[in-house]
Amino acid sequence: MTDGTPVGDADGNISDTPSAGGGFSIAKLAFYALGAGVLVLAVCIPLILLLANWSPVAGLIAALAAVVAMIAAIGTVANRMVNRARADLIAARDGHPPA
Repeated sequence: MTDGTPVGDADGNISDTPSAGGGFSIAKLAFYALGAGVLVLAVCIPLILLLANWSPVAGLIAALAAVVAMIAAIGTVANRMVNRARADLIAARDGHPPA
């Protein structure tokens, strides 16, 4: 069906077991991962500005630390989302409820 209604069996019953790719989306992964990076940057900008007024070298070091923290946040969020989707896929394949 193309009208957005869920597809059931011949009697109209809809299965509540998870589908293989039901919860994972590349767009959702990108949104959450980049959102985590932007959140880290938003928290670090006042610190960078404060340190840059005090000493340009300290501001540069804080900016570099913020870039490293952004990369770590993006990687952590992406890894957690992919690992959770992988676990759900394996659970659906094996017939276990997702963790």
